[in-house]
Amino acid sequence: MSHYYKILGLLIVVTLFLLPTARAGIIVDASVSGSPGAYTYSYEIENQTSVGLLLFSLTVTGDIGAISAPTGWLTSTGIPSPGETLVEWISTDVPYDVPALGTLSGFSFTSDSEPGTAAFSTFDENFSEFDGQTTGPVASSVPEPRSAILVGTVLLGLCLQRRLLVSR
Repeated sequence: MSHYYKILGLLIVVTLFLLPTARAGIIVDASVSGSPGAYTYSYEIENQTSVGLLLFSLTVTGDIGAISAPTGWLTSTGIPSPGETLVEWISTDVPYDVPALGTLSGFSFTSDSEPGTAAFSTFDENFSEFDGQTTGPVASSVPEPRSAILVGTVLLGLCLQRRLLVSR
C-alpha cells in the first residue's frame, strides 16, 4: 500500500510541475475620453514582473496629436512602416521606471482617430521585451470625401467616353 502512495505522490508532483503556470507580464489599461474627432487616449501600465520597466511604446495607424508623459519620462514618435506611427515613452532614470510589481499612469496623447486595437511593447531594465495589445487610435477605413468624389468623377468620365465611342 505504501508503494501505491509513493507512485501517486510522484504523479502529483510531476503533474504540478508540467502544468503551465500563470506567467507574470505587463498589463496596459487604456481609457479613451472625448468625442469623435477629439479623443484623449490615456494608459496605465501594471508591471507584474520583478524588474522595472524603462520603455513603453505603441504602434498605431491613427493620427497622433499632443503627447503627455509621467514625470521623468521623455516622448518620441517615429514611422516604423507606411501608415503606422510609433509613439514611445522612455524613462530618464531608474527612480522614474514603472516599478517591479507596481503601476504607473500619465501616458497619454490626443487623436482625432477612432479607438481600435493597437500593439504595445515594453522593455525592462534587463532589456527584455514584452509585447501585447491594447486600445489605440486606428485609421479610418472610410475613404475621404475628396477621394470618393475623384473616383466618382473618373468613373463618370469613363462612362461618357464609352458612350461617345459606341455612338460613332
